[in-house]
Amino acid sequence: MWSRRERAQSDDLIDRPGSVRMDHRKDIAEGAKVKRSIAVLLLVALVGCVGLLAAAETLKIGICKIVEHPALDAVEQGVIDTLTAAGYAEGVDVEYLIASAQGDFGTAISIAQNYQSQNVDLVVAIATPTAQAAFEVFRGTDVPIIYGAVTDPVGAELVPNATDPSGNENVTGVSDMIPVAAHLQLLKDLGSDIATIGIVYNPGEANSAILTDMALAAAPSVGVEIVTATADTTANVPLAAQSLIGRVDAYYVTTDNTVVSAIDSVLAASVEAEVPFLMADPTSLAQATLAAGFDYYEHGLTVGQIVLDVLSGVGTDEIPVTYQPTAQVHLNLDIAAEIGFEFPAAVIDQSSTVLYGGAVWEKQNP
Repeated sequence: MWSRRERAQSDDLIDRPGSVRMDHRKDIAEGAKVKRSIAVLLLVALVGCVGLLAAAETLKIGICKIVEHPALDAVEQGVIDTLTAAGYAEGVDVEYLIASAQGDFGTAISIAQNYQSQNVDLVVAIATPTAQAAFEVFRGTDVPIIYGAVTDPVGAELVPNATDPSGNENVTGVSDMIPVAAHLQLLKDLGSDIATIGIVYNPGEANSAILTDMALAAAPSVGVEIVTATADTTANVPLAAQSLIGRVDAYYVTTDNTVVSAIDSVLAASVEAEVPFLMADPTSLAQATLAAGFDYYEHGLTVGQIVLDVLSGVGTDEIPVTYQPTAQVHLNLDIAAEIGFEFPAAVIDQSSTVLYGGAVWEKQNP
């Protein structure tokens, strides 16, 4: 059975009573209240309950993402919400310096340098290029860098080992590595006529280049061929997507920030070609025929918890790379109808949500 969500997909950022997200945040808040209460009692005891307690210095956290789009915005919000739930009131206990590099690595470097000049206590770097920029600027300092939405932290040379953090410098965080081979298989499962898959990507994004290489390596075992089209800027995404029309049986976009920022143009090309389009980011379901991936708000909550751990005294060299759980499948029946495509029953069975009639419907467990 399916039940309609009361809110649109973008309202995934809003808590629902009884949800995993709400429970997680309640746990954070309750635990934080106990810790903070104990801390206050100890401070009061130390001053003998005489005079006023000096106000604690406001924590300063720099948050930078490579570009603005729903997935990275959700990570940012998840981090802030986690700290808020833990008792860090914005403007009182913590000040956030928030910036977007607008897809430019040089800008990301400048933002990190600005954070350094403002003496931030911690940096949250969202996406691979941003994390690399922050690491370059803050390397050798005692300012922790907590990354999120980084596909391959080892390949990006942020950490030396995924499971042994002892060699970490001042950086650790959460990976959003996606199951590329499983995504190709999902596309193959859409129909026997799907033999060639087109990938639009920016080879200048380390994360995207890694994922595209993974797709090329996995394709033979899945029984498909990969055709790539490159776009080094968001402005070039429409031309790259159009170049694949008539050459591929399906489109696939990984967690490429450049392409996701122009995702509507990929959707337009797939609709014109009347072929399905798989997006590896559920927050972009409205702009694809189907999506398979992680909840990036939950990803942000996980990043936020690591921030809390580090603020409590846990070293970055004690925290290994954290990975997301198994990705879920989401279907857009509205787009499918527009291109005259019907999902096989087996694919519908494995989906967790569908977008139909402009509303998101969730599968209910019997």
